Amino acid sequence: MGLAEKRLAKHIQDNVLPGFMEKIKSIAGFEPTLEINWDTFTAYDEYPLSRLEGDILPSLIEVFQSICRDDIGREALQSALKTIRLENTDDDNTVEVRFADGVLYHRMQLAGGTYSRYSADNIIALLEKAL
Repeated sequence: MGLAEKRLAKHIQDNVLPGFMEKIKSIAGFEPTLEINWDTFTAYDEYPLSRLEGDILPSLIEVFQSICRDDIGREALQSALKTIRLENTDDDNTVEVRFADGVLYHRMQLAGGTYSRYSADNIIALLEKAL
């Protein structure tokens, strides 16, 4: 991780994530734990971090807006979701999204100029089936 990646990670942690979590709380009525494996996002260059900020986090807002559009969805998510875990990989074969034991786990490939992740629609469908 170089200086640029360190600066961008720090910017996201200090300036982006607090607003993101506040938005989640306002939509869902609760704040799940957010775990980001920072080492996997900073191991390459700035690209994975910029995609985390510009695409992945906004996509999760979209997921919460869809699931929590009514009291039924909001209550189901509140009772089931405890943690969101985000991880980056350089191996396209390990990209996945799953929901188990209260954890929404999303491993994406935002490394080295490649881009592969599950869309908001994929995550919504997964959660709606599980809830």
